[in-house]
Amino acid sequence: MALALRRPELLLSSAALALLLALSDAHVSASAQNAQVSLVRQDFSDCTNSNISDKDPSLIGGQAWVVRNPDGTTSVKIAMTVKADTTYHFFLKCVRLLGDIKTDDEGVGEASFNFQTDSVGTVFAFDMYPEGAPPGNKYQSVQVNLR
Repeated sequence: MALALRRPELLLSSAALALLLALSDAHVSASAQNAQVSLVRQDFSDCTNSNISDKDPSLIGGQAWVVRNPDGTTSVKIAMTVKADTTYHFFLKCVRLLGDIKTDDEGVGEASFNFQTDSVGTVFAFDMYPEGAPPGNKYQSVQVNLR
C-alpha cells in the first residue's frame, strides 16, 4: 500500500519539475532580449566594458534598462543619482552619442533613448560623463549581453 502512494507522488513531483523547467526555459528566452545593468563610476574601460563590475555598491550611480524591440530598435531607459545640476552626455560606447541627461538639484536624472539594434552586436556597453569628462565623474555601464 505504501508503494502505491509513493508512485502518484513521484509522478506529481516529476510533472511539477518538468513544468518548472519549462517555465524556466521560457523565462530565459523571454528575457534574452532585455537587460538591466548598473552604471558604475570608473574613468576608463574598453568598448564593451569587459572589466566593469557592480560588486561595490558605493560606485553605482544609476541603472539602465535595455529592451530590444521587434521593430529593429533597441530602447534604453536610464535612472541615476549622481552630481547635482550637471549635464551628462550618454553614449552607446564606441558607437555614438545617444543624448544628454540633465540632473536636478539633488543629482537625479532620467532619460530614454533609442538606437538601431544592428548598430551593435549582442555584447555592448554605455558610458556617460559631463562636458570635459573630469576624472571621478565618468560612469561606465556593466556589459550588456543580449545573446
